[in-house]
Parts: sequence; structure tokens; C-alpha cells
Amino acid sequence: MNPSLTSGTQEAAHLEKLRTQISTDIEAMHQKEASLREYENRLRTLVDQVQNTRPPQTTAPHHAPPVAGPTQSDLDSAWEKYNRAHALLEAARRGLSVVRLALKDREEQEMIREQEVTRREAWVKVREAELEARTKAQAVVAANKPSSPEAPFHAAKNLLHIGKTTN
Repeated sequence: MNPSLTSGTQEAAHLEKLRTQISTDIEAMHQKEASLREYENRLRTLVDQVQNTRPPQTTAPHHAPPVAGPTQSDLDSAWEKYNRAHALLEAARRGLSVVRLALKDREEQEMIREQEVTRREAWVKVREAELEARTKAQAVVAANKPSSPEAPFHAAKNLLHIGKTTN
């Protein structure tokens, strides 16, 4: 078995495994992104609610009870959590882009190797055909070569026959 074909098959299987893993990673990142968007929408809704429920600022003291809801520190920590998650998602995206480029390069190298192997196999077939033709020609020459003591007489007879057919 040709070792380059075996390694090519193994490499193709490895590339397929990587492609499947990348697809799974992409799907997981899409789910995380959807979750982050949902979380962002909830945060925006909370911020809007807090802003809408706040009484307008007046110069006169107001003795209304404080509005129950998230405090500014709660909102700040939630936004910080969102920003960290978003940064992690972006880092994962960049890493995935690098992996995609590496996979594309490996696929191109694999294709070049396959073309090279195909070209070599074609060259080997041509060389084998040439050698086989040369061997057959040598066998024909060897078979037509006179080996008996009467060979000079046969050669002269053939020469005389050739002379008669051309005259």
C-alpha cells in the first residue's frame, strides 16, 4: 500500500473531524450569542423601567418612598458581566477565524499533495508502458536474430528475395 495515500486518507479523516468540531463550536457560539442578546435586551428593559419609574428631579424635597428595583450598582455589575461575556465571545470568534484559515490552508496543501501523487502515478504508468514496449521490442529483435550456423545463408536468401521484389 502506498504510504502517501494512507497518510492522505488519515489526514482527510482528521480534517473531517476538525470540520465537524468547528461546526459544533460555531453552533455553540451562536447559542451563546443569542443568549447574550437576550440578556442584553433584559438589561435594556430594566434600565428603561428604572428611568421611567424615577420621579422627575425637582428642587423641592420629595418624600416619596424609594422605587423598588435594581440599584445602579446592580446594573453596573450586570453590564460588566455582559461586557466580559461579549469580550469572551469575540475572542472565541477570532480564535475560530484562525482555525478556519488553518483548516483552509491544510485543505489546499492536501489538494496539492493529491495532485502531485496523481501526476507521479501517471508518470509511473507511462514509464512502465515504455519499459514494457522496450522489453517487447528487444524480445522481437532477439527472436529474429539468427542463431544457427545456417544464419548467413538465410540472410543472403532474404536479401536476394528483397532484391527480386523491388525489381
